[in-house]
Parts: sequence; C-alpha cells; structure tokens
Amino acid sequence: MTRMLDSREDFRVVDQKGRIVLGSKYAGKRFAVREELDGSAVLIPVKVISAKEDLLTSDFLNEQFASMAALEDNWDGRGSLAPTSTQITAAREVFALLQAGVMANVLPWAAPHIGSNELGQVTLEWRTGKRSLTIFVRAENQVDFLKSWGSDIESEMEDGEIRRLSDFLVLARWLSQEESESS
Repeated sequence: MTRMLDSREDFRVVDQKGRIVLGSKYAGKRFAVREELDGSAVLIPVKVISAKEDLLTSDFLNEQFASMAALEDNWDGRGSLAPTSTQITAAREVFALLQAGVMANVLPWAAPHIGSNELGQVTLEWRTGKRSLTIFVRAENQVDFLKSWGSDIESEMEDGEIRRLSDFLVLARWLSQEESESS
C-alpha cells in the first residue's frame, strides 16, 4: 500500500525492541496508544493521576461533600437553607466535569473551596491574586458564575450562566492568566 504523508506527519522507524523515538519535546510525557482497525496506531497525550492525588476520589473531597450533606436549615444561625441531596449530587457532577475539562485542556487546576450560601446553593470558589471565581450550583441544570478582579461591582465584576464546559474553560483560562502575567 502506498500512502502520501501530509504536512503534519513525520516518518519514524520502529526499532527491534518495538520503540519509536519521538524527539526531546516529548521526553517524559505519557501517551495512550489506540490501535485502529486499519492497523494504524494513534498516540493520545494523557496525564496520569493516582487515585490518592485525584480530587475526585480523595478523602478530602468526600469529607467536603459529606459535611454539606450533614447541614440542616439554619446551619449558620441566620435562617440559611441547607443544600438538598439533589444539589450536592449535581455539584459533584459539575466538579468532576470541570476538573476533567481543565485537565484535558492542560490548564492549571487547584482544588476549590467548597461551601454553601444562604440559599442552599453549593459554591465552588477559586482565588488567584486579585482574581476570584465562584461557581454557584443552583439546581441540577443551572450553574452560574461570578468572577471578580477588584471591589467595584460595576467595573471589576462579571456574572453569568455556565451552559457548556467551554464556558468554564474560558473562566479557568481567565483565572490562570494572572499567574502567567505576574511571572
């Protein structure tokens, strides 16, 4: 079979031990190998996280959501509502999607502060320097955000709804910009 290489492809030879040299820019990186029906192999860059390090399976995360589930109405002595089990389940799912999306796009990920507000909504909060991002899980299918980079509500804050993972990725990039700007 004769095949032409396109401009994005390169020709590599597999050595006697089954190895392919990709070059120093790939040194230390990990790849999943997917073998296609036609015999071709696709290398997919991956990041391996041990179950101990993974926030989705960590004891810390389980404790955070368990303490949320233990809250009762008036948990703060000011009449605040406790989150429902549906909201807590939705928040865990939102958390998992956000973390997976950020990691798949190789963006910085830090564990958020997980809390609840007076309306019983689960909140996920991140702070980086002057920038802060709060995600509000209001209901199973309603997730909103508030981002701020100062104290002026008119010119240094923005809010909106997160409808797709790409909406959150824009916010995650914005939050991580301050780190790269100060470097």
